Amino acid sequence: VQGHPFPLGVTVEEDRVNFSVSVPAGKECILSVYKAGEENPAYTFDMKQKEGMGEIRFLALESVFPGEYEYAYRTGGKIWVDPFAKELTYTEDAKEKKNPLRRGRLVNRQYDWEGDRRLYLPYHEVIAYSLHIKGFTKHRSSGVKHKGTFRGVIEKIPYLKELGINQIQCMPVYEFAESAKGYTNYWGYGPGYFFAPKASYAAGNDAVTELKDMVKECHRAGIEVILEMPFNSEILPQTALECLRYYMLEYHVDGFLVNPYHVPWEMLQKDPLLKDGKILCKDDGFQNVMRR
Repeated sequence: VQGHPFPLGVTVEEDRVNFSVSVPAGKECILSVYKAGEENPAYTFDMKQKEGMGEIRFLALESVFPGEYEYAYRTGGKIWVDPFAKELTYTEDAKEKKNPLRRGRLVNRQYDWEGDRRLYLPYHEVIAYSLHIKGFTKHRSSGVKHKGTFRGVIEKIPYLKELGINQIQCMPVYEFAESAKGYTNYWGYGPGYFFAPKASYAAGNDAVTELKDMVKECHRAGIEVILEMPFNSEILPQTALECLRYYMLEYHVDGFLVNPYHVPWEMLQKDPLLKDGKILCKDDGFQNVMRR
């Protein structure tokens, strides 16, 4: 079925699912659609360059339902994950053994925000606390039931309130490989699937809903949620902009801490949507002074 080039990624529509992906000219692109959890694809589709626009390949499928299917792309025999995937599947032992993620998941969940809105705290009133979702509650001394997860942060809200905190600045919450080339990447800086919340930070199997729950409960307690989005040097400015807009709209976050070396700072400041939140510039010199 004829699809459309934008937005990139997967868009679940009323009677179809649109797939759109950027592929270099001259490269093949095979879309593989899997029944959830199955090893071999149920369907494959050749996304031909001549049927695309520029370097964008796109098509739409009918009778492919969210929750029942997963997807990936193949180029030259190599399977790769959609960088715009909103949620990823993972092997059963991925949380503990740090195995690579495998596929994008087709999702179209409804979420009840119960009237939630961003807090718009004045800058001069902010008392911020920087935290790593996993590290904040992973140790047994945290006293929480769901250690190292979004739910664990919810359990610690009374503690944050006792400290007088009214803003948390979360280190990367998106999917990233925790083990690569023999090194451990605990913090999440570097390459990642920026649109997808990290599965291992969920207590259950739904990181999307649990991140939204965390934001909603923080807002109820008068605490803003800022996401650190350092991206990496390969990010396209337009992709970074779309990513920040997505988290602001889909997850109700209050703002972002961004690395100005990888994303044009002036572009972010002028964006009419992002102006509704807090856009903070990452400054290692300032942070190092505060640590000392």
